[in-house]
Amino acid sequence: MSGMIGMALRETETGVDFSRVRALIIILVDVMLAVALVLLLQVDRLINSTLYGYGLTFDIAWAQPYWTMLRTSLVLIYVAIIAISLVELLYPYFQKKRQ
Repeated sequence: MSGMIGMALRETETGVDFSRVRALIIILVDVMLAVALVLLLQVDRLINSTLYGYGLTFDIAWAQPYWTMLRTSLVLIYVAIIAISLVELLYPYFQKKRQ
């Protein structure tokens, strides 16, 4: 990874340009969040299909909190992906506008 970061750094008149490093970090964080999203959906599939074969019985007492936590987690992951991407990708635009 240090080789990738080293390649991503560029020298400019004012110093090191971190735009490529910033882009790599954004992509890395988005990929990690996407993996977390896939894993969360796999847990949901496990609960809704596999565990019933092992004797899990439906009860609203556990289903309601589970659905609430699942939906909240999914929304938070989606919002994090969008927020990180928008804020970090638009950051250079706001920096140029301020100067």
